[in-house]
Amino acid sequence: MLKVLLTGSRDQQVLSALRERQLRAETVDLADVVRLTGQPPDVVVIDIRLLERLPAELAFMRRQFPNAGLVILARTLDPAALLEAMRMGINEWISEPLVYDDLVAAIRLVARMSVTVPSGKTFALVGAKGGVGGTTVAVNLATSMTLVSKEPTLLIDLHPAYGDAGVFLGVDPRFSVADALENIDRLDATYLRSLIATTPAGPDLLASGHGLPSISFDVTRIRRLLELAASMYPFVVLDCARTEPAVLEALDTVTQVVVVANQELPALRSAARIVSHLRQRCGAARVKVAITRFDPKADIGRADIERVLGGVVSYQFPNDYQTSVAAIARGEPLIVANHSRLASSIGDFARQLGGFQPPKKDSVKGGLFSLLGGRR
Repeated sequence: MLKVLLTGSRDQQVLSALRERQLRAETVDLADVVRLTGQPPDVVVIDIRLLERLPAELAFMRRQFPNAGLVILARTLDPAALLEAMRMGINEWISEPLVYDDLVAAIRLVARMSVTVPSGKTFALVGAKGGVGGTTVAVNLATSMTLVSKEPTLLIDLHPAYGDAGVFLGVDPRFSVADALENIDRLDATYLRSLIATTPAGPDLLASGHGLPSISFDVTRIRRLLELAASMYPFVVLDCARTEPAVLEALDTVTQVVVVANQELPALRSAARIVSHLRQRCGAARVKVAITRFDPKADIGRADIERVLGGVVSYQFPNDYQTSVAAIARGEPLIVANHSRLASSIGDFARQLGGFQPPKKDSVKGGLFSLLGGRR
């Protein structure tokens, strides 16, 4: 018996009609869809008849249920809304007057035709304040993912303007993330590839722009960009602007969010606010904390940090400011040279996030995993 999830609606007539036609149907609020656990549905029916526009939750519905058929139930057939829904992965659009047999026929059709949509892992790095090393961690994480997995990795600099990921990677791309967001209506894999730059260190880069974009960052646009990027790359790393509310709101679809801070009080106060917001938005299990330039002798110790943030510190990186600055000056991620404890710790961080096996003790010196294991 097909499992059908009816969301966006408490219409008992629809629910009863589905059950009478031998479908295992249940309802759930749109806001709760992202928190669902257990057996995934075969089909999700999204009832938008009482809404004036497509709900924001549609943007991550396909990633939430990659193997399910998605059906829209609407009052009218709106060509513009239909096109937008199709871009979000919706399989079928049913409009009023509602004929229950037609709805069930559509449900059974999309259940048969639905297939797994390739979807990579997306990791978001959010600096608690400027200067804590969020971009350093993001750039080196993306480079580490490329080296360890031997798979393409995309780094997206989600700062509206003047982000530094390109500087850290030694490139000055012509196009930027603003070009993708400003042309979201025609954004597909081919167009997105034309905006992405390759880098000598390995990861691909969708850079920040050199000037303010002509449009403000929008949650729906960002979600669409992230969804497309995850369908093209096994690993996507985001260097996020904490000052852009739309960027933080769009992170509810990513695999893992890491808030980056250091042991300075202003950074920890900012981190506490960001972590609290993201835990409510994304769920506590998907929000981690990393501490850069960690000094075990500092006045603010790890226990103090965890008390302020209300949770454990998942990752910490040793203090090696000179190595970081030298790597930036070279336009080369520090993980590439890898002659420091800092590089080794970032390699461990990448393996943990990506779920990779640790390097074997008997691996050949100079081999792939030794690149990320550190040499002291």
